[in-house]
Amino acid sequence: MAEVILKNVRKVYPNTESKKKKAKDENSEKKHNLEITEEGVVAVQDFNIDVADKEFIVLVGPSGCGKSTTLRMIAGLEEISGGELTIDGKLMNDVAPKDRDIAMVFQNYALYPHMTVYENIAFPLKLKKVAETDADGKTHLKKMPNEEIDRRVREAAEVLDITQFLDRKPKALSGGQRQRVAIGRAIVRSPKVLLMDEPLSNLDAKLRNQMRAEIIKLREKIDTTFIYVTHDQVEAMTLGDRIVIMRDGYIQQIGTPQEVFNHPANLFVAEFVGNPTMNFIPATVKSASGNRASLSLLGHDATFAAKAPLDGIKGDVVLGVRPEFLPIQPDGPLRGKTYSTLPAGMETTVKLTCGGAMLTSVVFGCVDYAVDTELPLSIVGDNIALFDKASGKSVGFGSVTF
Repeated sequence: MAEVILKNVRKVYPNTESKKKKAKDENSEKKHNLEITEEGVVAVQDFNIDVADKEFIVLVGPSGCGKSTTLRMIAGLEEISGGELTIDGKLMNDVAPKDRDIAMVFQNYALYPHMTVYENIAFPLKLKKVAETDADGKTHLKKMPNEEIDRRVREAAEVLDITQFLDRKPKALSGGQRQRVAIGRAIVRSPKVLLMDEPLSNLDAKLRNQMRAEIIKLREKIDTTFIYVTHDQVEAMTLGDRIVIMRDGYIQQIGTPQEVFNHPANLFVAEFVGNPTMNFIPATVKSASGNRASLSLLGHDATFAAKAPLDGIKGDVVLGVRPEFLPIQPDGPLRGKTYSTLPAGMETTVKLTCGGAMLTSVVFGCVDYAVDTELPLSIVGDNIALFDKASGKSVGFGSVTF
């Protein structure tokens, strides 16, 4: 339906505080890391992305990272302070929201309580004007015919499996059913771009899982470009063709779910993506040449064999190891003492102390280790990450041998 391009987009909220208030704030504890300039607070900075036609993009990050602000700029609900936004090749910076051919689904459903499901879905179509050319060749705008409205409403209801609820009021529906109605009201207009701002955050865990499956099924049925905002990494990993990870207004990494999981660009991405969180093991580079580096970590000498040359690596580094790549094995070279054991059905998360570091290992099956039990650990796999401690940036991915 449409390609969406954001080029050097930024959003600055002007600083309107009084000098007295500003002085007070300077002495108070800082609650965010957003950049503050003479213009104001920079909520989004240097945002660049090309969203392909019919692609599903997910913006993800902690609260205050700028993801919802970015979505609202695309929708036209926030003014763009700098840069360019184009949809389907047309510059949209100064185009009114109603003229952008987009639809948006909000966190709180935003349904009209006095209307039925049918009336809620039909409402945007009753406001929409369609072009019609008369016998003289002149184009006029007129209301959409009732027959066409009825066809579109019932078609959207069928796609979302809510046909049986068309005569009900929103108060008679569950949270998941209300969200499907909200999605139906958005897709009934056949928008070029569908924007979704944390649509599942008000639902319980079971409904979230169900609605994720519904959104995946919906995506297969309609030809629309999706841009989806969430703080939930599970939603991001399961829904998106590509994920945009944000922090403090800046993009940290853009990639497929597998790319950001296997090859995080920096320590923030590595910590944010994955559950349980990646283990971060401090190490020191003793020497490095080509693809190999000699390390000192947890009181042991080890060799890191990277997939690509390690350019100029030296000093303090951090080894990033996913819990599944830190198995408890009889011949493991590392020794850890159990801190806690967290069984969860098919697998058990074991936390251990090792050389002053707190590590996490995932064990298949249900096991229970007593506290302070000494266990042998190994580092396996060829996707072990190596980060520069000072900058936090990844410098290579490879395997570790002792």
